[in-house]
Amino acid sequence: MESMKDSVMAMINDLAAQVKQNGKVAAPEPVKPAKDGIACQRCGNTGWVAITRDDGTVAMAHCPDCFERRQVAHRLRTSGISPKDYERYTLVSFDESRSETAKKMKDMAENWLKGHTPGGTGFGLFGRSGMGKTHICIAVCQELTRRFGEPHFYFSYRAEIPSLVKASRSYSDDYDAAMRKWKTCQNLYIDDLFKFSGRVESGKLVAIDRDELKVVFDLINARYLNHLTTIFSSEYSVGNLARIDEALGSRIYEMVNPYALRVDGQNQRLARLG
Repeated sequence: MESMKDSVMAMINDLAAQVKQNGKVAAPEPVKPAKDGIACQRCGNTGWVAITRDDGTVAMAHCPDCFERRQVAHRLRTSGISPKDYERYTLVSFDESRSETAKKMKDMAENWLKGHTPGGTGFGLFGRSGMGKTHICIAVCQELTRRFGEPHFYFSYRAEIPSLVKASRSYSDDYDAAMRKWKTCQNLYIDDLFKFSGRVESGKLVAIDRDELKVVFDLINARYLNHLTTIFSSEYSVGNLARIDEALGSRIYEMVNPYALRVDGQNQRLARLG
């Protein structure tokens, strides 16, 4: 199988021959949208176009009509959030009229995005399940990529934590490798922090497994020290988390202040069931 370099060179040579013979590259045939949903007539969905340099040579360059849009689509796909959730969870689709709390959540998200800078303050929603915390946080992640071109990753606490705790109890190299992306990515959304963890009494988290707490502190402390933007959602308040571990709670507070909101009220998922 020929290498990528050979393929690109063959493309360049073919385009150069067309330019030499006809003076221009023939218009491409109509193309169907690529897997990312973007159709570009100019480059035929390759993301590349031929350019003629001042010295008459032909080279390949990013397609100015679609390359940035394809980068955004790629970052969305690789974030770890399902495409269906991306379709459902947008700022436009979030109904802020359903309650005063919902309006506060959406207003805070819009204000945070207006003032966002790379490596800036995080964002956090804490409180009752079914209030739309995940919806708003995923919508914020999408806007980070669409408005600012910044990559983001989705950390499902329930899905990721068990394997990280297991790795922390075995070989350090395995653990370091497993944690690297989460510790170093530019923007990270931690969804449902401490969900189904530890012991809960009267709706408050009162104890947590020591190994799990070490992993969580390691992750959040690394992001705190390196000033990496982190988005949180959790059923537990920052104050509750601080009572479990003061150092952890205080770091989370500093990372999201002043863009943190405690959400209470009627569970909207249950409300829709009547």
